[in-house]
Amino acid sequence: MHSIACWFFIHAFQTLSYLYDTKLIDIVRQSNGQFNDQALGDNKIEASDVAYFLLWTNISGLVGLLVAFIISLTISIKRHWFWVNSLFAVLLMYILYRFELLGWAYLKRIFWYLGQKLNNATGEFLLNGIILLIIGLFIFFLKLTNQFIEAKKLASA
Repeated sequence: MHSIACWFFIHAFQTLSYLYDTKLIDIVRQSNGQFNDQALGDNKIEASDVAYFLLWTNISGLVGLLVAFIISLTISIKRHWFWVNSLFAVLLMYILYRFELLGWAYLKRIFWYLGQKLNNATGEFLLNGIILLIIGLFIFFLKLTNQFIEAKKLASA
């Protein structure tokens, strides 16, 4: 269950990272994906702006995974669950994330649907990121989830 929550945290942080430069996103959208020097120069976007945008969007998934691991580990320690389960969940999600096997290319249409109804990039990515983050938090803290894990713990003891 914590692996699923980690999945949501990875993609919530990635989605929220697009808020770093929504102007750049609007420029790319307006140019129909034809990303060229002319579009950048007209809008006073430098190569360093693009580099920082790519940096933040690329590391944000790992930051989300780290935050999810801290939450998972805290819950496991507090509830006296074996802490290696949290470590296993994070390692599994990191490997899947590293090799792009999380299925995000297929599922983002579903999870970004509501935000796409908004007409500005800031609102769109903020709404989508918050929705993903809330789902991840629900999975971590929902009583039903914790009861499920606790029942599995008692069944194996």
